[in-house]
Amino acid sequence: MNFRKLKYLFLVPSGDPELTLAQFDANTRQIPMMYSLLLVNTWALVATFWNIAPPSLTFYIPLVLSVMIVLRLVTWWRSISERPDIAVALHSLKRTNLLAPIIAACFSAWCLALYPYGDAYAQGHIAFYMGITVVGCIFSLMHMLSAAFYVTAVVNIAFIVFFGFSGNQVFMAIAMNLILVSVVLLVIVSINYDRFVSLIASRRQLMQQQNELMQKQKETLELSNENYRLANLDSLTNLPNRRCFFSEFTENHASAVAGKAPLVIGLIDLDGFKAVNDMYGHAVGDKLLVSVAERLRATCQGDLLLSRLGGDEFAILISLELTDENMMQIGHNLCTVLEAPFNLAEATLSISASIGFARWQDGIDCDDLYENADFALYSAKRSRDAGSTHVVLFGKAHEARVQRTKLLEKALRSVTVADEMSVAFQPVVDVNSGAVLAFEALARWTSPTLGAVPPSDFIPAAERGGLIDRLTLMLFRQALSCAASWPGDIRLSFNLSAANIAKTDYVRGLVDEIHTYGIAPERIDFEITETAIIRDVYQAQEAIAELKRSGVRISLDDFGTGYSSLSHLHRFPLDKIKIDRSFLTNIVEKSAGYGIVKSLLNLSRDMNIGCVIEGVETEEELAIVRSLGGEMVQGYYFSRPISGDAVPAYLASSDGGISQEPAVSRA
Repeated sequence: MNFRKLKYLFLVPSGDPELTLAQFDANTRQIPMMYSLLLVNTWALVATFWNIAPPSLTFYIPLVLSVMIVLRLVTWWRSISERPDIAVALHSLKRTNLLAPIIAACFSAWCLALYPYGDAYAQGHIAFYMGITVVGCIFSLMHMLSAAFYVTAVVNIAFIVFFGFSGNQVFMAIAMNLILVSVVLLVIVSINYDRFVSLIASRRQLMQQQNELMQKQKETLELSNENYRLANLDSLTNLPNRRCFFSEFTENHASAVAGKAPLVIGLIDLDGFKAVNDMYGHAVGDKLLVSVAERLRATCQGDLLLSRLGGDEFAILISLELTDENMMQIGHNLCTVLEAPFNLAEATLSISASIGFARWQDGIDCDDLYENADFALYSAKRSRDAGSTHVVLFGKAHEARVQRTKLLEKALRSVTVADEMSVAFQPVVDVNSGAVLAFEALARWTSPTLGAVPPSDFIPAAERGGLIDRLTLMLFRQALSCAASWPGDIRLSFNLSAANIAKTDYVRGLVDEIHTYGIAPERIDFEITETAIIRDVYQAQEAIAELKRSGVRISLDDFGTGYSSLSHLHRFPLDKIKIDRSFLTNIVEKSAGYGIVKSLLNLSRDMNIGCVIEGVETEEELAIVRSLGGEMVQGYYFSRPISGDAVPAYLASSDGGISQEPAVSRA
């Protein structure tokens, strides 16, 4: 037997809390049975010696021992329903380990004191009492090996000393048998105790593994929740992200279809944000987005779900019954909040926003509802470019336009659209000599299904559908093909959209096309509108600078119809401005347009910039333009737009002066 097992014979293990509690639990069930057995056997032995031994041995001493046993039995019995802490349980086990040999010695001394008063049968009962009781105690204390060893040692030593040297061969044989039985029982109990200890260790290991598994499950759940949070939360603004928005959008749409809740979707786009990124860098742009999110979050309370879709795009879902006026008021509130300056450490920044709303109605699926809101946003941005409202609510007036736009986009994606598109040319004329200075290329589209489609319809549709770059390149090539056959002093004027100048690489490609057709870049005028510049000032500057380096010239089209026009003249390297035809309305009657045209002509002369006046349709209008000092004009008085094939004939018929007959009759 090794030292570890030898230690079990004398001491109560104290280094294993789980083993201590397990021993305590086992003892609460088994020790009361041991005391009950001892109590019954004691009074059975008393009955044998009742009339032959003195009362002190048959009543008073067993009574005192029985009271002690009953008190211990009650103490353990109460412990069955209790769950003590480790310290209390260990103290109870150590007390049992201490009392076990004392109680065993007391009962052994008492029963051996009865021996002289009995006959052979009564003396045999004593031997039986000691033998059977020690066996019962060994089994009852099997989960507490030290106490079992103490009881066995005390009883067996007393038995061997008393009966082994009694000279009675029967008692000597019984003593030997008791020793053998006790040893065998202790070995069996020791083996079971080791298994008990191993079982506790295995259970502890299993519990530890279960705890580790539960911890891992908890960590996995936390990680899953964190991943879900990160997957559905914008890391910059801590708003729900695009994924979360569309998940909620789908659920809210289903509720709306089921008649459980109304649904309004709003899309928000920041105006001027890209300029902040370009001027101050993305770090400042990120700070601005965080501030924007904070303002929007503070404004969007209640049943309004605010999300960031990406970049400078935000969205809100509203589950409230709202009138059109309520929705417009919400939109105006949001725009007003964002128009207040943002005081960042790096700079004080000012931006604005455009918002498009769409309300769910029967028969509208998620895609259509989102597209309606997107169309309303697109309309808001276009109307904002024109200086109008920045909040648009999708209504019946937009439905026909949406369907028309869808048809246009579908037709523009047709493989035959290149054959359907053509370019018409309208001359730009010198006021004094009547000589043709240039032709402006104007897009024309005759669709076999839609008929003649005006540029005011298909250009916005191409922009919205992401087709404008392809369309511009196709029309530019047609215009270059015609211009290649013109006299070298005739220029080509071509319009670029905001989407075209949003990519520097794209404008480089346009310059490459000029060289491909063998035309000098100096003969090309690219016309850009003020609204195209306003959408992204810094990108427009970069694109214009790239074009100027190639040798082409830049004209600002529809000058005066946008805003901040004078700042554009200073900021951009412009070669020419084109005064919008709207200013010639009633110019003969000296309307407000008269003063505007006069001022703009003086401004262009002072800045050494060319000026083309559009929309001249009558001889009276031409005379006024000449009197104001205008040098270049364009309009129906000279010619309507003509096909590329008709340009040579038009040039040949021009007599180098102002014709007395409107050129429209000759076009």
